[in-house]
Amino acid sequence: MPHLICYDISRNSLRARLSRTILDYGLDRINKSVYLGTIKEAALKELEGKLATWIKEKGEPDDSLIILPVHGYQIQNMRVYGKNDLDKEALKGDKTTLIL
Repeated sequence: MPHLICYDISRNSLRARLSRTILDYGLDRINKSVYLGTIKEAALKELEGKLATWIKEKGEPDDSLIILPVHGYQIQNMRVYGKNDLDKEALKGDKTTLIL
């Protein structure tokens, strides 16, 4: 299922660590601290555990992390203004590839 992950992190080093890790799990950066992509439940639990632990151990009191499940119809109805190269079909998990 697609998920939206966003954060507000004060420290550059922690913010960079979260960013690299989220990208390593295959989500796409859709804004500076906002990521969207399809991720399997087991991988999501693992990722969420890492991110939550790092914020608890190394974060500041005002830091925050939000993980939100997103339905395909919500992605399809998403309105984007300005430059952004979103592939809505891929983000919904509906895009298939035919290999011959």
